[in-house]
Amino acid sequence: MFDPKKIVILFLILLVVSLPFVFREKANTVVPISDAETLTIMTPHNEILRREYAIGFKKWYRAKTGKEVNIDWRHQGGGRDATRYIETMYANNFRLHWVNELHRTWDSGVIAAFASRSEKKLQLPEHGLEVEITHEFFKSNVGCGIDILFGGGVYEFEAQSSKGNLIPSSLLIEHPEMFSEDTIPEFLSGNRLRDEHGRWFGGSLTGFGIIYNSEAILAEGIPFFPKTWMDIGRPEFFKKVAVVDPTRSSSTQKALMMLVQQQMQICYDDLKNRLNVDKLSKEDEEKIIGEGWINGLRLIQKIVANGRYFTESTTRPVIDVLAGNCLVGITVDFYGFAESKHLEERSGSNRFKFVMPYAGGAPSPDPIGIFRGAEHPELAKNFIEFILSLEGQKLLDFNLHTPGGPMKATMRRTPILKTIYDTQYAQYRCSPDINPYKFASLFISHEEWTSKLSNIMGSLVKLAFIDTHDELSDAMWSIIQARKDGRVEDAEKAYQVMAALEDLSCDNIYSNIIPIFDGKDILKIANLQNKITKKFRKQYLKAKKIADGRS
Repeated sequence: MFDPKKIVILFLILLVVSLPFVFREKANTVVPISDAETLTIMTPHNEILRREYAIGFKKWYRAKTGKEVNIDWRHQGGGRDATRYIETMYANNFRLHWVNELHRTWDSGVIAAFASRSEKKLQLPEHGLEVEITHEFFKSNVGCGIDILFGGGVYEFEAQSSKGNLIPSSLLIEHPEMFSEDTIPEFLSGNRLRDEHGRWFGGSLTGFGIIYNSEAILAEGIPFFPKTWMDIGRPEFFKKVAVVDPTRSSSTQKALMMLVQQQMQICYDDLKNRLNVDKLSKEDEEKIIGEGWINGLRLIQKIVANGRYFTESTTRPVIDVLAGNCLVGITVDFYGFAESKHLEERSGSNRFKFVMPYAGGAPSPDPIGIFRGAEHPELAKNFIEFILSLEGQKLLDFNLHTPGGPMKATMRRTPILKTIYDTQYAQYRCSPDINPYKFASLFISHEEWTSKLSNIMGSLVKLAFIDTHDELSDAMWSIIQARKDGRVEDAEKAYQVMAALEDLSCDNIYSNIIPIFDGKDILKIANLQNKITKKFRKQYLKAKKIADGRS
């Protein structure tokens, strides 16, 4: 016999379970069109951007061709996770090509040769295995199962291009009007906005800046808000800074390189003014590069000493600064701007701030490119054309429901197309005061100054500062206390010991560190890593002892 109470309970359970399905928003349910082509895109971008671009591209493509299209988004995590996946897929598919079509043996030597392929080897006169495999891959149509790579750092895209994974697009030839000084220039503040061969194009601009919680800072009794990179290293923010590990985040590494380049520029301008010349000699320029590099590392050292933690997630600093768990952090502009605007819209609060350090960096392109062996290369080219078009660029920075703006949520990203910054569009934009082209001359990126240092900087910061954070932080705290106690001589002497970075000078890095890191001897690399960490740990312990007055 049925128990009425049990029936009622069962009904309520079913009702609760079914409510999300009853009231879910039907517009968010994307039903693939069976007879339409499917474009497969790998991206680290969030769901908001993926959704808005899917809606916008389908509408644009339908108007242009009269056809429908499906988009299959692939989200592998961060840029480095995506890179590993891509390389694995290319290696697997090239193996099939090598064995099944060329009837060659696949062994450890071939695996190593394929992993080290590079466009530079196409110019080599000798015909060893590495050169042979490079030539074979570059003339093949071997794919990775994905059409487009959308988003990430320029470094990753240049690496993918060098390996032959990204192919040139005919957009440069077919649409020269899209790539001019009045639309999308080739350079901005010294940064290249597209590959010269058309293997990747900047789809938007990304800057780096400081996030802070104004209410939490005032509650701590700190009388200023951070406005420059130097401010984050001040003692008022000791153990209050959210830091992302630069070895796990290409955007953080790029931000720190901007900081270093600013220090180099300060040294350059200072020496130029003292010598009363318009341009430094090559010898003097090399000198200021080395001096600026050390000054930049010392500032990073202070910031790391102020770190409350070190995370792999580029979004965690935003969450913790918003909550007041940390007072300050470093992030990319679209995270900072978006959270600041969203908080104001949700609650009316303006406690969460994002600021671009004055003359502290240049915007970098957020690239997009077509993979070798793409199943739908023409469709992929159309997608890139849409991204760079006026219609695609409006989605980045127009407010919700404005003419040509997004349908579901604002993205608050920085367009790369100059036309968007015309006064006629200011009324529709989320951030009408932001114009990266207007302030381009404040900071000129000199990639040639840091090209040899960029790849190794993150590892050095981790080994010398992050892996030794307990000792570094303790030394900094003792130095701060010594200054408060009036023991200025002890504090200064201790800081000189703590900040002695001669082992990380450019000369030593070029001569003794890069050759080992670039080598294939894992044991030598591990020994050098341990040597660097032990050296700095011992150095920080000595600095603390001096600051404590025990030496």
